[in-house]
Amino acid sequence: MVVKRIGLAAVVAVIAAVALTSCVRLVEHGFRDQHTVGDRITEVRVDNGSGDVTVRGRADGTATSTDVRRFVGYPKGGAKPEGLFHRVEGTTLVLGGCGNRCYVDYDVVLPSTDVRVTGGNGSGDVRFEAVAAVEVDLGSGDVALKQVSGPVRLDNDSGDLEAADVTGDLVARTGSGNISLSGMRGAVTLESRSGDVDVRMAAATSVRAETGSGNVTVHLQPASYRVDVGTGSGDQDVAVANDPDAASELFLRTSSGDVAVRVAQPAP
Repeated sequence: MVVKRIGLAAVVAVIAAVALTSCVRLVEHGFRDQHTVGDRITEVRVDNGSGDVTVRGRADGTATSTDVRRFVGYPKGGAKPEGLFHRVEGTTLVLGGCGNRCYVDYDVVLPSTDVRVTGGNGSGDVRFEAVAAVEVDLGSGDVALKQVSGPVRLDNDSGDLEAADVTGDLVARTGSGNISLSGMRGAVTLESRSGDVDVRMAAATSVRAETGSGNVTVHLQPASYRVDVGTGSGDQDVAVANDPDAASELFLRTSSGDVAVRVAQPAP
């Protein structure tokens, strides 16, 4: 019986430790503030351990500085984090974290859309809107992209990906989570271990999508395509003929799930 009691105490201790380290948001203190960065910024580098990050460009010409809004959360009984966690290195704005027992949510508004976003976030949702390019590695969290004028490279272990109005090529790898893309004008390359994939193209460019488990649906613009579609188990409904000489490629794979390809009707 003594052994059982010791085991139970150990389990309780482990649960308490996990609650303190990974569930800070459940019981927390926190504060909000806002800061202005007057330096010219051409890149935002995310270097945050935990927290949501939003970066938005602005092209109306009404501002010349960058606004950095943040929420800092920390557990009850913990020391209040002090100081700034963002900094400027040359023309790069670095969004840093605050340590192990706290998290920082960032909301950054830039005076220009000619800014690239790089770096990584350990956990938390990210949203990048009206920027020039995106190249990030993420641990977990949902990703939202909108109005990206250049290329996107994204690596996310867990979380949904939603993107709209991307002009450059998009390359994304996700461990688990659904992928939904619309208004894609560059080539699309997707790899997912698990999750549904839905792609809506705004230009006649190549699409490569592979998922271990999930349905794959692609809406193409009218054009000729080199078509290579395969499913381990599932139905195929492909409304485009294979043209071996076509410049654009359509390569779709799912181990378990259906594949459907649709072609948009030409404008009258």
